[in-house]
Amino acid sequence: MTVRVPLRDWFAPVPMIAGVALIALTCALGRWQLQRAHERIERQARIVALQNAPAQRITAQPVAADAVLYRPVLLRGTFDVAHTVLLENRPHVTNGVSRPGFEVLIPLVLEGAGRRAVLVNRGWLPRDPVDRTRIAPYTTPAGEVQVEGMAVPHASRVFSLGGKDAADEAGQRLRQNIDLDAFAREIGMPLQPFVVQQESDAQDGLARDWPRADLGADRNYGYAFQWFAMAAGVLGLMVFYGVRRYRRLAGASEPA
Repeated sequence: MTVRVPLRDWFAPVPMIAGVALIALTCALGRWQLQRAHERIERQARIVALQNAPAQRITAQPVAADAVLYRPVLLRGTFDVAHTVLLENRPHVTNGVSRPGFEVLIPLVLEGAGRRAVLVNRGWLPRDPVDRTRIAPYTTPAGEVQVEGMAVPHASRVFSLGGKDAADEAGQRLRQNIDLDAFAREIGMPLQPFVVQQESDAQDGLARDWPRADLGADRNYGYAFQWFAMAAGVLGLMVFYGVRRYRRLAGASEPA
């Protein structure tokens, strides 16, 4: 006679709890990667839809970020060269080869009533392979200039080495990341709540072939597949060991 083992006894409590927690975690990470991929694709679709829209002129008057994000914008003002920031660890792909470098960010003091600036990402510079503080030459126009570009929510971000945040790097020229609110307090001037990626060519030695917004979506899908595969693997192991435990308990319960 086969002895029936209650379902609650198929799994040892501790391994079952650990397995369920691991499945929940990996599924959550998989869903997060899918969300990241969808955000990248939707962002690129919005950029394509707005790329032929007339450029919106940005002056010193406050502008809500939602009104201009991913739209072409036109700026007139003067670069505040004294507050130039170089963001480190920004690789750039040239002819299929990734090279380390910096992104050059400079506040542009805008025309119009009041005093307000917008942070402009002017482009990319290569990094010296021996001395990171030896900056390749580039030029910044003096006096009033006109800049065309696209408004984005913030400057590019990387994992901060040593756990530094934007406040820890205040006053430094070379930084890992930059926060608009903290930077506005640092320079003593309000900033528009977005960054402008410069697209107009200024013959200044900076590269401006900005990557597509959906770059990396395929990688996100790949990571999502890995996380979901891991969840399926954990579930398979739980079932395997549960069946084996059931057989062992059932065998031990059979009358001699």
